[in-house]
Amino acid sequence: MAIATIAAVAKPAPPPQMAMVPTGDLVSVQLHGSIGSRISNEGDTFAVTTVEDYYAKGKLILPKGTPGYGVITHIKRAGMWHSGGELTFTVKRLVAPDGSTIGTETNGATSDADKQSEKNGNEAGQYVLWGPLGVFTHRGNDILIKDGALFHIAIADSKSMPVVTYGTKPMDVNWTMVNIHPPTPAPQ
Repeated sequence: MAIATIAAVAKPAPPPQMAMVPTGDLVSVQLHGSIGSRISNEGDTFAVTTVEDYYAKGKLILPKGTPGYGVITHIKRAGMWHSGGELTFTVKRLVAPDGSTIGTETNGATSDADKQSEKNGNEAGQYVLWGPLGVFTHRGNDILIKDGALFHIAIADSKSMPVVTYGTKPMDVNWTMVNIHPPTPAPQ
């Protein structure tokens, strides 16, 4: 009696469905960790995450919470004679659940970021200390963008990306790539 063995033939997995991500699409992101002209340095890196699902042509590409990484490109601290601080940064990429990346840019797109002025000292105190001259020699204000600030970034290059199914978990932020970490929550 011969025993016939039937070898199961494994079918190769079908290639993932792809969708073209158009250049210029805006993606809403949230900043993780504060950045500012007084507290940051050129070259510091930071993390963002998407605040909503991103779809291209009706197909889900990036689930809410997708991480992205940026760098501070220019810092000028506030100076005397009311010279204000300067801060320029860019978010370079978003990382899809499969590890592929989408190049992004922030040129002009971050104008909606909640930038705040950080007052450097008290004008009344300067007046008492230095008299009327103190008001004119007062330091300018620095720029601060606080942890949790929301803004938009733009897709930099049109690219074909894998479509993900609804409910796919995004990648976690890789904190080893970031030197500005979010504040530690206070113990409760």
